[in-house]
Amino acid sequence: MKLRLVTALREFDALAPIWAEVAREAGQTSPFLSHDWFACCWRTAGPLKRREVWLLEDAAGPVALLPLAYGRSTIRGIPVRVLSFLDAPDTPLADFLVTRGHDEVVAALAEALRARRDWDLLRLAKLPAEGATAKALQAGLGADFPGRLVARESSPYLALDGTWEQFFRSRSQRFRKTCRNIENRIHRRGALDVEEHRWVDPDGPIFRDLIEVSLASWKAEQGVALATMDGMPRFFRELTQRASAQGWLRLWILRLEGRAVATEYQLAAGDTVHALRADYDAALAEVSPGAYLNLEIVRRLFAAPGVRVYDMGPGANEYKLRWASGARELVTLAFYAPTLAGRLLRGLETRLVPLARRWRDRLRRVAA
Repeated sequence: MKLRLVTALREFDALAPIWAEVAREAGQTSPFLSHDWFACCWRTAGPLKRREVWLLEDAAGPVALLPLAYGRSTIRGIPVRVLSFLDAPDTPLADFLVTRGHDEVVAALAEALRARRDWDLLRLAKLPAEGATAKALQAGLGADFPGRLVARESSPYLALDGTWEQFFRSRSQRFRKTCRNIENRIHRRGALDVEEHRWVDPDGPIFRDLIEVSLASWKAEQGVALATMDGMPRFFRELTQRASAQGWLRLWILRLEGRAVATEYQLAAGDTVHALRADYDAALAEVSPGAYLNLEIVRRLFAAPGVRVYDMGPGANEYKLRWASGARELVTLAFYAPTLAGRLLRGLETRLVPLARRWRDRLRRVAA
């Protein structure tokens, strides 16, 4: 199997037709595995990451695309050179695009990694736990590069079966009362309007509303808002333009007396709507504008033709679980190179850190 390494933006942009072909053959319709998504990630990854898209081909043509990034980090006090997915902070899932033969693709990946001496850690986050890639990696890389399961993460979703009325009646009395209280509180503050936008100009007023609500959110003070995180305004400008053109964009805005006070940014593909970002004006926290907008979105999605799943994104917090009918599991896998830094890090993370945690737990039990 032949490996072609793409590290220049011009080469990456030229991959768009091949990317579409590989995605089609792999049966992948997720926007998060599209060339457009990774184009946004590429352009906003920052100067400290080297972008590397690995294109694997055989005699019949392209077999797989592996979107990776190379950078340096310090983990547990050890400077390490890290290969990871090319992603963004809001990436909800990641994967390789493989048309056939996951085991053969992982074998080619292992061969390429053996030939390189410039990495210490391969860390792949947010892989579908039951996907072919995660299984092939765990089975195929371990012989050369000792690995471990770093983390498991739930990604809750709501199956939009039946009608809103049927769903609402199926929930607990407490849940229904909470929803009614949310509606009553915010309706007392003035006239409300819920908008859904499927095409947005990144230089227009709707996008400015998105940014302004983000700046007014509690996340802004902590530096994790869409408008304040490094590279995120540019990422969402790029994504908004591409998602509008592809028909994926669903930007919801709640207005109170004409002013935007809550937003939810979604991408839709096939029968699934994916929530990426939700924000609300922190000055109105007592009337829960974000919760009200979410309530209205779910109500309207039940009536939306062709929509069957509302994917709420990684993170099983209490609010999401109130709505969820199920959850998908994502995993983070780590594989260590036979370098000094790789061996040191592996020893720390597989031996010393677990030992320290056991001693800490023992001391807590004794103290209790």
